[in-house]
Amino acid sequence: MATEQTERRLTSRVLKVWKKIAAKGFPKRSQIDPVDFGADWPQCLMIDIDAEPGRSRFSYVGNALRDSTWPTFDRQRISECLEGSLLALVTRHVQRVVETSKPVSFAGSAVHDDNDILYRTILLPLSETGHHVDGVLAAVGYREVSETTEVPLSDMLPGRVSEHRTINQQ
Repeated sequence: MATEQTERRLTSRVLKVWKKIAAKGFPKRSQIDPVDFGADWPQCLMIDIDAEPGRSRFSYVGNALRDSTWPTFDRQRISECLEGSLLALVTRHVQRVVETSKPVSFAGSAVHDDNDILYRTILLPLSETGHHVDGVLAAVGYREVSETTEVPLSDMLPGRVSEHRTINQQ
């Protein structure tokens, strides 16, 4: 089942697939099939949660989200993300997903591959037991900011989250 492209926002499309897989609980990591997410999969990532949050590790990082300053992808810890990078901004909200057991969505500005961007992300809980959150699936949509037509990022606080919400899982 390829992701329907009728929904404009990547985060909404990924949430829709996650809900279908989740049914009434949380999906297991083994239920996450890249084919289900279609063309959106390169903008997704997965994290295996550790009891010590900084030791949680990326189990997958889509090509569109990879940090060019990192060596070849090798299950890096989330604490190893470059400060201020897109991945660092996304992963600082992982603990909220673990604590609330609910999806979290937010947006803001960042720098990715040396370009100023505006981004929107969603973090979705995963669970091997169906109850305890032990993984996170996230999707990040972003676009470069044009200096002549957009609000200058220098007018915004670095890493400022302009929108943040917890989504009810229904």
